[in-house]
Order: sequence, then C-alpha cells, then structure tokens
Amino acid sequence: MVAHALTPDPVPRRLAEPVALPTSGRRYRGLSAEERRADQRRRLVRAAIEEFAARGYHHTSVEDIVRSARTSRTAFYAFFDNREDAMYGALQTCLRSLLDSMRNGLDHATADDNLTEAGVRAYVDYLVADPAAARVILLEGVGTSPEVNALRSRIRRELADLIRDLWARSDAEAACSPQAAAISVGVFGILFESMVHLAETNRLDEAPAHVPALVTAIDRVLASHPAG
Repeated sequence: MVAHALTPDPVPRRLAEPVALPTSGRRYRGLSAEERRADQRRRLVRAAIEEFAARGYHHTSVEDIVRSARTSRTAFYAFFDNREDAMYGALQTCLRSLLDSMRNGLDHATADDNLTEAGVRAYVDYLVADPAAARVILLEGVGTSPEVNALRSRIRRELADLIRDLWARSDAEAACSPQAAAISVGVFGILFESMVHLAETNRLDEAPAHVPALVTAIDRVLASHPAG
C-alpha cells in the first residue's frame, strides 16, 4: 500500500498529474509518451470513480476498473498499488475538483452577489453535475482506509477554511475568534450532511432546490456567533 504524505497541499508524487509535457520526441496518435501516460491515468481515475459509484467500493475489482478504462492491469499497477490506492486517487481527484469549483464560484462573485449563496451553489452544482463523483465524495469514500479518511479530513478542513475566509469578508472580527475554526467546520457539516442525506435517498437531483434554505441556515449560524 502506498503511504501518502499528509502535507499542506498534498498531491502524492505517484498520483500527481504531469505538470510539464515534452514538446518533442516520438509521438503516437498525436500524443507524446508523457501525454499518453497522463491520458491513461485520467482514464483509470475516471473509470475508478464510475465503478466505485455504480458498484460500491467493496464490490468493485481492479478488473472492473481496467475494463471500464479500456486498458490493462499492467497499466493500472503502473499508477496504483491496489484497489484502495485507486480509491485514494479517485477521491482526491473528486475532492480537489469540488474545492476548485467552490473557489471559482467565489472568485467570480460580484459585489452584489450573496457570497454564501455563491459558495453553496458552486458546491451543489458540482455534485449534481457529476453524480458519480458525488457518490464517491459523500458515500463510497467513507471508512475505506486510514489514508482515505485522512484525505477526507484534510479537504474538509480546507473547505472549512474557505467558509471562514468567506465569513471574514462580512465580519472579520468574528472570523478570527477562538471559536471560528470549529464553527466553520460545523457550517461545512450542514452542507455535507444535507447532501449525504439526499444521496442516500437517491434525491441528489433535488439539491438545487435546497440552496435557499441552506444559505439562510448558514448565514444565521454565522451571524449568531459574533466575536468574543
């Protein structure tokens, strides 16, 4: 099993996408060797997301992932040690995409926008747009291994920090209070558990209709905890 280092921005070396692609060298079907390798890993990760979502983690085999990705077991083991490692890669990809979507939603909010609504809508829209990723994040990634649990905890803290940054835009003093970190984690819990409930009951497509109520609940929680 691969030991994944838990650093502040931890993309384990084996799981990282190539950051620089060569511009010369032999190419096959228009792709360099590094580009083909990156494409192969993306296909394996996406296949893992789809298979874990459809079959459940415990009922998904390496062969299922390989078949879905239209590649070989040799290719699979070039990137992952085992099924658990593939879950780590799948969940990491989903969580990072979710975090990027929320940051992007907030970055594109205007001065007239409700920032809480922008963040909540970005969160909900990502999950609804990719039901397989949503299931991996909300349901299938829970309790599969200590490494996966640590990854989930780390991203949860990053999302809570994002909420705290949002809070600071309207009440900087309260967002810096000793209780602010715990409150921000609790606010993320409102978002996360509400989506878990909908996913468990196969009603995730109803999530956009819940955005106004979630925004109201979050704004009330943050407003009820002034600095002090």
